[in-house]
Amino acid sequence: MTGSWLEAVAEKAGMSLTVAELALRKRGIVADRPLRPAPTLTIRRIAFRGEKRGTAQGAIDFDWSELTAGVWAVTSQRNLRGKSTVLEILLWALRGRPKGLQDDVRRWLSSVCVEFDVDDQRYVVEFAVDERVPRGSLARRRPSGETDELDRFMSDEGFEAAMSRFMMNTLDLDPVTAMQGKEDERKVVEHGWAALSGGLYFGGDHKQLLGDVQMGGLPARMLQMYIGIPWATTVMQASTVKRELEQEAEKASKAATAAAKDAEIARARIDGELQAAKKILDGFAQVTGTASEIERLAGEVARLSPIALDLAQRLARAEAETTELERLATGDERAVRDLRENIVATQFFNGLKPVCCPRCETRVSNERLKRESADLSCSLCAEEIPIDEMEGADDGLDAIEQRFAAAKAAADRARANTNALSVKSKSSSDELENARRELTKAATSATFEERRKAELDVARLEGALKERQTPARPVIVSSDVTLINAAHAEADKAYNAGRGDILERLNTEILALGQRLGVQMLEEVKLNTNASLRLTKGGESTSFSKVTAGERLRWL
Repeated sequence: MTGSWLEAVAEKAGMSLTVAELALRKRGIVADRPLRPAPTLTIRRIAFRGEKRGTAQGAIDFDWSELTAGVWAVTSQRNLRGKSTVLEILLWALRGRPKGLQDDVRRWLSSVCVEFDVDDQRYVVEFAVDERVPRGSLARRRPSGETDELDRFMSDEGFEAAMSRFMMNTLDLDPVTAMQGKEDERKVVEHGWAALSGGLYFGGDHKQLLGDVQMGGLPARMLQMYIGIPWATTVMQASTVKRELEQEAEKASKAATAAAKDAEIARARIDGELQAAKKILDGFAQVTGTASEIERLAGEVARLSPIALDLAQRLARAEAETTELERLATGDERAVRDLRENIVATQFFNGLKPVCCPRCETRVSNERLKRESADLSCSLCAEEIPIDEMEGADDGLDAIEQRFAAAKAAADRARANTNALSVKSKSSSDELENARRELTKAATSATFEERRKAELDVARLEGALKERQTPARPVIVSSDVTLINAAHAEADKAYNAGRGDILERLNTEILALGQRLGVQMLEEVKLNTNASLRLTKGGESTSFSKVTAGERLRWL
């Protein structure tokens, strides 16, 4: 680790250098490495074979070899299919996972071979495709032409793992860590070659500046890593661990708050029972009754109290579960409605929603518009929408309707169970209240045994109440919090100091390149560290995602 950075972190955390370094490494945080030359990846050959099936039959035999460094284009006299396929097959071989390769093309393929250089070393990815499954090897080619097998794969998962291991090591890349998941349930995930390779290929419809995944700030972290901003990796690592510790602390705090609330409820319940017991004790001198009857009624109250309490607690849990299930069912119902509306919008008028007849200009009634999505019938001609002709729509609608039906059934069952528990709880509470009234009414004498029992009840409840007066346990904070906060702060300081004018110089290059490639109206570009690109074109400010596909491709 860099001495000055580690020393500053250890001093802030109040630790020795050895202890701080070990703790940081356990958390996956390392100091920035010195800048090293970026490896060069050059494609040398793309070859694949296969046999078309279905209506488009014929042999496939493509071999594009002797490629050199530079810009190459795949063109044809007419807008024929296949140009994108060449790039998608190349990407499959480099990533180990296809990106946009069509299913029918993948089934047609029988073999693929891609050769590429990393700096001056030649590598070969060669595999057969059997029913869409890749089986082959990754090898290193010697200058003599002989090859050394580096890895072998027999499945999609094995292919992806083999290429990920190779590329991350050979290209000297660091995995990108991030926190992902639902609130309070986020987990640390590690993005490797599958995500980082998103910078290799950009299609015409690519609206993201870098990569395919927007979650967890991945594009920004990829940008910082690829352009070589010092300390970016360390900031990323420390930031992820910092969020993880913050989530742990937040969960512990919520658990402590819930425990304190439960204790408060218990105190209120015990206090209520204590006041009732005191009233029984105080009432012995004013009521009449036999000792045996009072003892029996007191036993009945003692028997019914936990039953009523248990039913009340079960009812509360059932209410919470029912509310959640009904919320999910409502969400699924909304999803069904949205999907139906989407089907209608897609099927007719290219997604438009006509408000009047195109022939007579008679307005379409609201009732017909509602029936269009509800009954899947055209709002103009009332003909049924042929959902079975829409690829995937019928299956998707059936699946989501089945999910809604299951959620609705579960919610209905839960509501029925809750109603039944409510009846039982009320009956038990009424029975307990009646028993208490009978006990009070029957207590006509203050015999030694009866009074002693009442006194014991009061003493027991007072003891239980006192036991729950103990202060809540403090939330235990991880001993690494101070260290990680110091590591993040020092790394962020080094990051801001070290990035210098990298982005400014990069903006200048992007501006010049965009103008050279035909975007003459381009006046200014501003690339930010969060992987967003602002543009000034024709005197107007805009963003990368809002320009034309051709202009996006020029900048990518």
